[in-house]
Amino acid sequence: MRELAIKVSFFGIWFMLMRNIGSAGGGRNPSFQPADTFTSGQISLSRAQQMDSPFLASFVHAFRSGCGRNASSPKQIIRKLASLLVISLATHAGCEGPSNEYVPPPPPDVTVTTAVQRPVTDFIEANGETEAAERAVVRSRVRGFIEAIDFEPGQVVERDRLLYKIGDEEYVAAVNSATAELAAAAAQIAVQQSNVLVAQAEANRSEREWERQSTLMDQQATSKTEFDQALSAKETATALLAAAKSAVELAEANQQRANANLDKARLDLGYTSVVAPISGRISRTDVKLGNLVENGADLTEITDSERVFVNFTISDRQVLEFQKVREREGLEPLTREQWSLIPIFARRETDDGFPFSGTLDYVAQTGIDVTTGTLAMRGVFDNSRRALAPGLFVRVRMPLATRPAALLIPARAVVRDRGAAFLLIVDDENRVQRREVRLGRQDQGWLIVEEGLQPGERLVLEGLQRARPGGVVNPIEKLATDADLPAEFRDQPSQPEPSQPETSQPEPSESGEASS
Repeated sequence: MRELAIKVSFFGIWFMLMRNIGSAGGGRNPSFQPADTFTSGQISLSRAQQMDSPFLASFVHAFRSGCGRNASSPKQIIRKLASLLVISLATHAGCEGPSNEYVPPPPPDVTVTTAVQRPVTDFIEANGETEAAERAVVRSRVRGFIEAIDFEPGQVVERDRLLYKIGDEEYVAAVNSATAELAAAAAQIAVQQSNVLVAQAEANRSEREWERQSTLMDQQATSKTEFDQALSAKETATALLAAAKSAVELAEANQQRANANLDKARLDLGYTSVVAPISGRISRTDVKLGNLVENGADLTEITDSERVFVNFTISDRQVLEFQKVREREGLEPLTREQWSLIPIFARRETDDGFPFSGTLDYVAQTGIDVTTGTLAMRGVFDNSRRALAPGLFVRVRMPLATRPAALLIPARAVVRDRGAAFLLIVDDENRVQRREVRLGRQDQGWLIVEEGLQPGERLVLEGLQRARPGGVVNPIEKLATDADLPAEFRDQPSQPEPSQPETSQPEPSESGEASS
């Protein structure tokens, strides 16, 4: 319709120009007025508007106002018509509007990737605390004044090395006194043994006299009185012999007691020299030179951290998970020896990965603690480089099983909503699907997908806000490789290989002061 109006407008202009040119040159119809053509005849302003032609309407309106009945001559009309033609064309070009037809926008660009598939070992993880494998508090065992301190704080000492010297005058005297008591007891034994010999001789004599009186009594050659006296003497001598023998036993007991007193005195004298009960690194002294210490007073502490224990607990749920894995693989319950072969790994707060390796050393034989719902365990680690200080909090990891083809994805591709995790999957037609997934362990921005994702499926990594479920997108692939994975997943084909830390912890000048 628009093109038709433009054609009609050009035709009307051409027709009027030709007509007025003919009137001016040939003298025909001198009374012609251009305005009559547009008011009575052929194309009116209302008709131009009905034809939806901005060009024709603008031209008619301009002609009426500029080339109406005030035109003086055909030449002026021609000049004005030419000017109006140019103006109308410009007006038409400026009034041409855009099309109202709907054009859909292009699909938005999103970055997609696929999951990295590789072997991953599943672990049980727990918090633990390190403890020195050997630790001893040095205590005084006698009362006395400190006369010498023979070590420096932080020094490595060997077992039985002299550490303190306590004044021993009192204990030397005690030893001498006990020695004298022992000698007196020995002499008393000798005296009592002599008394036994005297009593034995008297007993023998009275026995013979009684036998003689008995023979005479049978022959009626002695009196009843003499017989009775012989019998009484015999019984008395027997009693005195028994008493003499008991006195010997008492003297021997006194000797043993004196000997024990001597041993104790010697021990007390030996305890005045305080020695190291174990080898290790010694802490600072708790007493100063010249101070009086009581029996049992704490003096210092020695810690041997060549080996360290890591005490940790796992929940009852983790215990069941561990048993489930073993049942799935058809394994028998572990014996104590097999428990000790299970490797465990540890990391400090600032470590990357788990650089410390050890073995399981102890599992609580009483089972799960009903008050906490946990099972106590302990691992042992070599600490010859002094990298694990006693009392340090660490993260412990114990391997369960190895999955040969786990799916790993960047954590930023996960959409979370109301406690559930979702991925935006792009299908073969580049259409977005929202899919719920179950996630596993996370490490340094990467996640293990337990359920809900198949190998090779594309998922939206960047541009999540532009991707709408059911909509079409323009996927730009950005595939991840093993090099993009953190060391936790990249360096464990089946089970993480522990490595020693690059630098060890400086040897401390003193060990902890907590008593055992």
